[in-house]
Amino acid sequence: MTRCRHLVLIPVLLLTCFIFYQNLQHRVRNSHGSRREHKKLPEAECLYLKSVILKSIRNTWDNSQFLAVTDALKGCPWKANQTARDLRQSQFIQCCNASHTLLMTQENSPVGHIINFDAEEGATKITQSLHVRFPKKSPFAKPIRHCAVVGNGGILRNSSCGADIDKADFVFRMNLPPLNWTEDVGRKTHLVTANPSILRNTYNSLMDYRKPFINMVKAYSSAMVLLPAFSYGHNTEVSLRTLYTLEDFGMKNKVVFFNPQYLHNLDAYWKRIGLQFKRMSSGLMLTNAAFEICQKVTLYGFWPFSKNLEGTPILHHYYDDRIPKPGFHAMPDEFYQYLRMHSEGALELRLGQC
Repeated sequence: MTRCRHLVLIPVLLLTCFIFYQNLQHRVRNSHGSRREHKKLPEAECLYLKSVILKSIRNTWDNSQFLAVTDALKGCPWKANQTARDLRQSQFIQCCNASHTLLMTQENSPVGHIINFDAEEGATKITQSLHVRFPKKSPFAKPIRHCAVVGNGGILRNSSCGADIDKADFVFRMNLPPLNWTEDVGRKTHLVTANPSILRNTYNSLMDYRKPFINMVKAYSSAMVLLPAFSYGHNTEVSLRTLYTLEDFGMKNKVVFFNPQYLHNLDAYWKRIGLQFKRMSSGLMLTNAAFEICQKVTLYGFWPFSKNLEGTPILHHYYDDRIPKPGFHAMPDEFYQYLRMHSEGALELRLGQC
């Protein structure tokens, strides 16, 4: 009986929230031009909005409802909730322990250890020559005060978020994005992921002329370059070639590798929560890592839709017009989890103008 009542409650909540949003539109926005000012909503209405988000299930929302609720939420000032943050962090630490196991290190991956790939069947053994190239210990043993995790969503274009991003103590970026839009995305980078498919498709697996790759990496100063070398067997060779290339050119960047056991545990955690995907996105991986090792986390550029909150079409990435590959990641469902954590006060999700 209780389950049936819950099933009835979900659509009622969604419908009520949608009607609630429609009634708020004139108070929330000033609709002059494409950039609309979101006025502060009364606290009681903000609490109601957040409760609806936290009690609902993502797959019962269509995109119009999802965008409506997200837009209305912009009228509610974000407030940190240390209790909610501590609870989330303890769950992630119990699951995954990023401060110790996010990266392959000499401490957690001894010579002779068998590495099981996290995304397919297969394994490899850690040799002495590979082991010496791992960092001795995790660089994340001490907590970091404030971290920015910067996605590549088109919502960053014309956001003017660059200065805010550069104020963070540690900046995570993903998939080697160009930083030409400094005013929107900032300059600072401490860790950037590199998807092996980019290395294969854009730089021919570093088998030919490597200077374009080196010139691109220079934009990240001395940031760590993080690769999933042991997720798939075909990732290992190109990931090691990346390490050797940066060493050969005397770059200050340290190449580090995701620990596949960490990714395996994180994958299992989110699937238990109910997320369904073929592969976690880099954004979800880094957001979870940041949640464990940073005292405060702010997300920028995370937006899985083809239109912004004003209904204006936007690019999938802020720097290109490529169409997302459907079915591989579960971007809207991942975003919904960020929205829940934002509503709890566990992390801050920045959308639109800074």
